[in-house]
Amino acid sequence: MEGASTAKTFVLVHGAGHGAWCYERVATILRAQGHRVFTPTLAGVGERIAEISPAIDLTTHIDDILDLFEREQLEDVFLCGHSYGGMVITGAADKIPARIRNLVFIDSVVPDNGKCMNDYVFPGWKLWPVLLSVKLLGGGYKLTPPPPAWYFKVNKADQPMVNRHLTAHPFVSLQQKIRIGSNPDRIAGHTYIYATKFGFAPLTEQYEKAKVRMGWKVFEIPSGHDIMIDAPRELAGILSSLN
Repeated sequence: MEGASTAKTFVLVHGAGHGAWCYERVATILRAQGHRVFTPTLAGVGERIAEISPAIDLTTHIDDILDLFEREQLEDVFLCGHSYGGMVITGAADKIPARIRNLVFIDSVVPDNGKCMNDYVFPGWKLWPVLLSVKLLGGGYKLTPPPPAWYFKVNKADQPMVNRHLTAHPFVSLQQKIRIGSNPDRIAGHTYIYATKFGFAPLTEQYEKAKVRMGWKVFEIPSGHDIMIDAPRELAGILSSLN
């Protein structure tokens, strides 16, 4: 158990179609080490799926995190985002940079101003079949069904559990373009953690960019995209080692 002087505060933000459930293993390890850990579920997904509506967008999810910071009076936070969660933590960081100690991107996008999630994962013509699916299966506002666990290359033993928990995702949140300034760059620490077994080209590109950014720490974990499911001890070890 770490002493109180080394205890850290973590906010772990999940990706599209996921929820707080995906961080349970990592949060348990970190809390056992004496850290304070928050695992919010974003509006309209996970256990909050009943809230899903056409009104939920990226701003809604950024506000979810900002509200958490205010409610819990959080300072000196290690703010971590997985996949789409990279959009959310960047948007939050632009609003409250002084309250964040390290921005941690877990196999996620690191968005540029004016970009949306779909610009990275469904560029150009690749978006058209997704739009058709949203129209036919998601009432025009839901990405459903979610990609199955095998798509994320989750280990076989955990695939049934992950598939039970995955939900639809508010599609507008993937379409809304982020508006940020230079505030995220003012944060002292930046970290990128890459899942080597996923091999998704847009995220590999994000990792390669992170490797050459001044002052960034980068790590590789041999796992599928859901690192927190496949390699919770390795991920918790990296997170607890950060400054």
